[in-house]
Amino acid sequence: MSISETVQLTQQLVRIRSENPTGTEKECAAFIKRWLESIDGIDVEVQTVERDRENIIVRYKAAERSSLPPLVILAHMDTVPIEGDWTYDPLGAAIIDGKMYGRGACDMKSGLACALSALKEVVTKKIATKRDVYVIVTVDEEGPYMKGAIALVDGGYIKEDALLLATEPTNLTVATVHKGTIWYELLVEGRSAHGGNAHLGADAVHAASEIITRVKDKVARLPYDHAIFGKPAISVGTISGGHKTNMVAGSCRVELDFRLVPPMTKEEANRIVQEAAQEGCRVVDGTSVQINHYGHERPPLETEENSVLIEMIKAAFFEVEGKDIEVSGFPAYTDASMIALKTGNRNVAVFGPGHLNEAHAVDEFVEIEQIDRCKDVLVKLMQK
Repeated sequence: MSISETVQLTQQLVRIRSENPTGTEKECAAFIKRWLESIDGIDVEVQTVERDRENIIVRYKAAERSSLPPLVILAHMDTVPIEGDWTYDPLGAAIIDGKMYGRGACDMKSGLACALSALKEVVTKKIATKRDVYVIVTVDEEGPYMKGAIALVDGGYIKEDALLLATEPTNLTVATVHKGTIWYELLVEGRSAHGGNAHLGADAVHAASEIITRVKDKVARLPYDHAIFGKPAISVGTISGGHKTNMVAGSCRVELDFRLVPPMTKEEANRIVQEAAQEGCRVVDGTSVQINHYGHERPPLETEENSVLIEMIKAAFFEVEGKDIEVSGFPAYTDASMIALKTGNRNVAVFGPGHLNEAHAVDEFVEIEQIDRCKDVLVKLMQK
């Protein structure tokens, strides 16, 4: 079976281990830097974020000096760890029945390959662009602090008026709204005691369960019902407490994942968690709770109305596909939305191959025909 250069590049990227937080993007970055050496007519800059972790900034200048906002396409190298019992080699990038399997195939080495291949096609064919085009390859998108995106803002690499596009998996729809994400660490303190004298203790696990029950009830009663995302949700990511069966638990640690929908604010989310924590501890005398944020507070984010970027994507998609693109939402944050949050820029979108349901999953895959279609759309987009 003959496969395209973009699909081959995706295979090469999937076969490079770049798990986060159990590894780094070092080998993947080295491969991409070598791959870029064969392309004349681009500027490449490397930004060190941490040891063995580099952002790669690739620029293709407009044919003539342009005052138009640059198009910035962002794609990350890191993947979540390889876990579970896979049917296919998670680093094999095997193609079976039109699907490529492997860790990162969907999220998002296929999107990364599309961005790089589209830029290569535009440059090697000497296609003139109306604006500067950037492809920026980042680290740590899967981490709670998204250090690669933050470093780009802090380093002044992103212009305030840039058009920001992440090629994350959207099933070739265009996402114009991001669901908010706030992670909480709850440290519940009580008082240990012998199980035979439980009345002398203060059960921290009991208090934690009261907090969880209350916070879930409060979130369920919120009035929001977004047209794309539906209702907000909160889930317990991890919980651990106590030391021994015959001891009253003196401490308990809980991690909560709060997903916010527009028009919720981070202040409202924080208030809900704080109220639930106080109420839960009041039920169990002698307990208290400390609330910490785990990672950045990321409120919902919507693309500005009449966005130039969205109109460009719609036009490019129609030229390639002969039909209108479907508008969707992205239920998490991307490098593009984190940069938008930090800068106030609302010309931001997500468009890429693969379905997000496959991201982070065992036997993760991407349909290879979507890879080629995405690359073709990006080539057109770069000319807008």
